[in-house]
Amino acid sequence: MKSPLLLLITALLLANEVRSAEQPNLIRTDRISFIENSEIKVGVNQDLGGAITWLSVPGRDNLINNSDWGRQIQLSYYSGPKPFEPNGMKAHPAWKNWSWNPIQSGDVYLNRAKVVELINTGTKISLTSIPMQWALNNVPGDCLFKADLTLDGPMLLIHYTLINKRTDKAQYNGAHQELPAVYTVSGLSRLMTYTGDKPFTGDALTHVKNDYKKPFPWTRYLATEGWVAAVGDDDWGIGVCNPKVYNYLGGLYGSSKNWDSNDGSTMYISPVSTDVLDHNIVFEFDLALRVGKLDELRSYFTGTMSKRIPPAWNFDKDRQHWVPVNCTDAGWPIQNGLRMKIAKGNKNARIQGPIHPFRAETAKKLRITGAWKGLKGTGHVTWTQLGNDKPAKPLTTTFSIPEGEKLATVEVDLGSNPDYKGLITQFTVWLADNPGDGGEVVIKSIATVPVLTQKF
Repeated sequence: MKSPLLLLITALLLANEVRSAEQPNLIRTDRISFIENSEIKVGVNQDLGGAITWLSVPGRDNLINNSDWGRQIQLSYYSGPKPFEPNGMKAHPAWKNWSWNPIQSGDVYLNRAKVVELINTGTKISLTSIPMQWALNNVPGDCLFKADLTLDGPMLLIHYTLINKRTDKAQYNGAHQELPAVYTVSGLSRLMTYTGDKPFTGDALTHVKNDYKKPFPWTRYLATEGWVAAVGDDDWGIGVCNPKVYNYLGGLYGSSKNWDSNDGSTMYISPVSTDVLDHNIVFEFDLALRVGKLDELRSYFTGTMSKRIPPAWNFDKDRQHWVPVNCTDAGWPIQNGLRMKIAKGNKNARIQGPIHPFRAETAKKLRITGAWKGLKGTGHVTWTQLGNDKPAKPLTTTFSIPEGEKLATVEVDLGSNPDYKGLITQFTVWLADNPGDGGEVVIKSIATVPVLTQKF
């Protein structure tokens, strides 16, 4: 079953011709607020919730696709309930049973999102906007979108913030989030990254391909070096990096290599993460976009991303993209750890980590710092490998729950399992194998233990 995110992207493409006809003056340059230096020029559209509708360099026209309101560089978030029908409102007939989904540019009825504050210092743009609920008619999102944009040579750096203000205080399951959606002209026709099991070694790059004629036109791929680039035939283009996301969605839509910003063909790139969005959460992430030759882009991004290997997560202030499964945590704000109530007999309570690839031989142990209150016995850790995310048998190692109910560090010997090898992509921590009468688990941090002889 496709996620709401995937269904939305597909429908936006199918609606392209109608939407474009209804929006002949979508890009008014007098409504774009620009910042620029000698290497790059970037603009946000004040009529479309501050979505980025312009990115150019000297000698080249606008590289952002603006064929319809589903393009641009923009934000879109997902959470429950499903359907989302506040005050008895019904969704557009084409979007029945739709979830909570505020979008930066506007809704399916062509009501536009609103910029409520924009400060342009000449070198930095800071904006706040009220998004629109995608499937409803003129319903503002019960949240705020914030974006801070700065330029650094050939690079655009963006800090995004979602500020939720929902009256519905339920904690819904984690959902796929576009962090963010990036649509470029199709002249940048080749989607390049590294998807192999030897990241940061200079191994051959991957040309990611998709079939845009299929009902779902995009492809999912794991960028194991943590960056992606859309480049033209001359190997020049735009590199995209969300430094905490390795799972991507995208591809080329259309058969033409067109440099017209308003053409229906487009290149799509989106870092995708699974996250819980509490009713009052302040959810933040960073994005870097850099222009240049493909080899230059790879060199820059790998120099940054290789420093994050092997991974470690601290839960003092946020979830770090970890998601409770078959349980809930104490909710936002996160304070000194993830606090999960475990119901009596619930053997399936767990927290699932983000995708973060690293070589097994660089870290053979996992340290979990936490407290198990009212719980005894064992828990276990499972993992996935590149190319083996659904193994025939669980890849797992058991650990003993510490006694005393006080904060303690458990060291899980992953290397004791001969199947712990290759490129590890994701961890899941199963909190209690025999929860008895239930209890509470507080997880302060999870960290791989680097092998001292490792080399990057």
